[in-house]
Amino acid sequence: MIRGRIILKDERALHLIGHILYITLYISLIVSSIIFYNSANLATSLYAGWIIFACGVVILVSSSQTRRRYRMRETFIQNGLYAYVRHPEFLGHMLIIISLISMAQHPISVAIGSVLLSLLCVEIVEEEKRNIEKFGEVYKDYMRRVPRINLLAGIIKSIRERKSK
Repeated sequence: MIRGRIILKDERALHLIGHILYITLYISLIVSSIIFYNSANLATSLYAGWIIFACGVVILVSSSQTRRRYRMRETFIQNGLYAYVRHPEFLGHMLIIISLISMAQHPISVAIGSVLLSLLCVEIVEEEKRNIEKFGEVYKDYMRRVPRINLLAGIIKSIRERKSK
């Protein structure tokens, strides 16, 4: 029992360290994007960055609202954006990170953003493992039906399913 508690505490500590690292890197990316804003003077990249940023914020806010609505239930969410992608909040953060890289146009932002995107990919896999443990076959079925973060594929799949019914 004591050993189990130690492992649990170690896992929580590692999880906390990961969050602190992620937040520190995210803040660093924001700061570098402000400092190096449009550093390569590429207007197309800058405008694309702002459009991607807006999309990321909309996805992040929408998925957060959906999650808040269903917070008290002991099931995973399959409504709203969760019907099209399994991890819309991660997708929103990824789009924001990509947009900040695009707006800064600087190698430092690319490096920080790449690490952040890698951390998010690792966290998605870890969250899916936890969800499989918690929800079992029901979550595995959800995984077969709904793409991980590819929103376009999720929308297309949903349209095809509606047409076939």
